Amino acid sequence: FFLFQAVAELVKTRQVEVTVIGAPKENGSIVKLIRKLGVGHLINFTGRIDNGEFVRQYARATVAVVPSVYEGFGLPVGEAMACGVPVISTTGGALPEVVGNAGILVPPSDHRALARAIREILGDPKRAGDLGRAGYKRVQKHFTWSKAAENTVAAYREVIDDYRRF
Repeated sequence: FFLFQAVAELVKTRQVEVTVIGAPKENGSIVKLIRKLGVGHLINFTGRIDNGEFVRQYARATVAVVPSVYEGFGLPVGEAMACGVPVISTTGGALPEVVGNAGILVPPSDHRALARAIREILGDPKRAGDLGRAGYKRVQKHFTWSKAAENTVAAYREVIDDYRRF
């Protein structure tokens, strides 16, 4: 909802196109909101796509926007960052932990803050590039399979050490 409200605000001052991965429910609340806001001509839903198409969509993106109100881990954020795409997300759930300082974070449910962040990225290609590179580096440093394995081993060692003390 909040992304589409942000788009409605953005189109007052600039031209935008939005690609949404997935599809809305036929005549559902999202379709009704888009119709009410009059932004349907700016929004393209991909429907279900495979991993290769995900990568192509990220490669085409100027910015990835993840306007979740709450997110357990934030895989779409990590995927976008791994592709070097600048990220705008919310402070909902674990998203700040994934994004760190390598993206722009806004409060959940705040379409005006979301619109400001999108406008900022679209208006500053250097900052967008810097955030894209920072996101890529952050994913490589913290969210690779090797890093996950290292952290798992460290957790097991800590538990084993604690167990031995008893």
